[in-house]
Amino acid sequence: MQKKHQYNATVVWTGNKGVGTTNYLSYEREHIISIEKKLDILGSSDPDFRGDTTKHNPEELLVSSLSACHLLWYLHLCAQAGVIVADYTDNPIGVMNETENDGGHFTEVILDPVVIVK
Repeated sequence: MQKKHQYNATVVWTGNKGVGTTNYLSYEREHIISIEKKLDILGSSDPDFRGDTTKHNPEELLVSSLSACHLLWYLHLCAQAGVIVADYTDNPIGVMNETENDGGHFTEVILDPVVIVK
């Protein structure tokens, strides 16, 4: 029987300047990502979409999440195979293309891990 895993989070928009989303310029993109018993993540949109440069944006979090998932799976496989990893650093790059309707989609995420094994 396969195990089922559930992950819960709360995302609260904190960017209402008093008039809600009256128009594109009337609101901030700030939000808080909360997960029980963990530190909050202060988020915003990408600065190109009126976001706060001092906060994490969803695109960065997506690229980081893919990299971290790869890291953890790689370490797992190495441990199972008896390969001793001494260091692992990745500098992933994600590319998102904007679409004509003000949306966008990722076209690629390139992982670039540098691994030192014993």
